[in-house]
Amino acid sequence: MVLGRESAVRGSSPEIAFSTEAYKQQANVFHARYLSAAEERGLLRYGYIQEVHLDLARLSHPENVLQLQQLRALETVRLLVIESLALPQVLPIFGGCFSQFVPTLRSLSLQKARCDDVHQVMEFICRFPHLDDLAFTHSHHGELAGSPPGPGRPRPRQPLPFRGHLDLGAPLHLVQYLVDLPGGVHFRSIKAFSYLDDLEKLLAACSSTLEALTIHYFDMRESGT
Repeated sequence: MVLGRESAVRGSSPEIAFSTEAYKQQANVFHARYLSAAEERGLLRYGYIQEVHLDLARLSHPENVLQLQQLRALETVRLLVIESLALPQVLPIFGGCFSQFVPTLRSLSLQKARCDDVHQVMEFICRFPHLDDLAFTHSHHGELAGSPPGPGRPRPRQPLPFRGHLDLGAPLHLVQYLVDLPGGVHFRSIKAFSYLDDLEKLLAACSSTLEALTIHYFDMRESGT
């Protein structure tokens, strides 16, 4: 299931004119109509929905979409992809937005997440205790430089599995957080950029399980990757 601008258009009505500004302010209204139509057809029942893609870009109140009743009822989701998640807004109300995904979620992808530092990223990730796959990409690297791990860093209540695929496309101190997690990391495949901090530490941590490695190399002096 994909919730974004196209699904909002399908959920529009003559009573509420669809425009960029209306979508920005009232996305939850449009998405609620769209989800209600899917619910009437039985598509939200019986565990049909196992993958959810949420595009929260350009929304003034993303928390209103995340707390929709129909979205909260999805309890069999295994893959969650979120674009433009505003972590400072949703972390304080995590339970009201994401708790339904916690028992079943195995794969998490955060694209262009907005946050104050890397600590917020790890705090969000650590709240899903059954993750095998993790992807984190961001288009504005400088905003997420963060600070290296230190006292008070977020830690999960139990070791995270992390035995699937890892995709890192941002130069964060995220690697050091991952390798320091209780129980370590056991990824079978890794995709990363050559400029990633502590890449060698990540490979060493997964040396006994790693089966596939893809490194994207980019040089400003050259024309390609």
